[in-house]
Amino acid sequence: MTDTPARIGPSRLKDASLSLLSLPLLGAVLPFAVFSLVCALGSGPGHGDDGDGLMWAFLGYGMIAGPLVALVVDIVVAVRSHRTGYRLLPVAAGIAPFVAPALLSTGVLW
Repeated sequence: MTDTPARIGPSRLKDASLSLLSLPLLGAVLPFAVFSLVCALGSGPGHGDDGDGLMWAFLGYGMIAGPLVALVVDIVVAVRSHRTGYRLLPVAAGIAPFVAPALLSTGVLW
């Protein structure tokens, strides 16, 4: 008697739900959280606005660090989820950093 082939890996429902959840988390929440953290480090105790431009530097660092961290995390999520058998999650992780800027630049949300 032959065995029927079974799908090995996560269920399609789990794959779809994780991919839909990852779009806003990896595309908008993570870059904003990193940006806010870096800017908070620049405006902490002892870092008043005394005209030396330090807060502008941290603002610039935050604007660079947010998308960079998001891209690195998205690549890690895409590679690891592809290796474990997910089909939609690597695609969602790959396009996540581009969805929020694309929506904001089109003016759909305004």
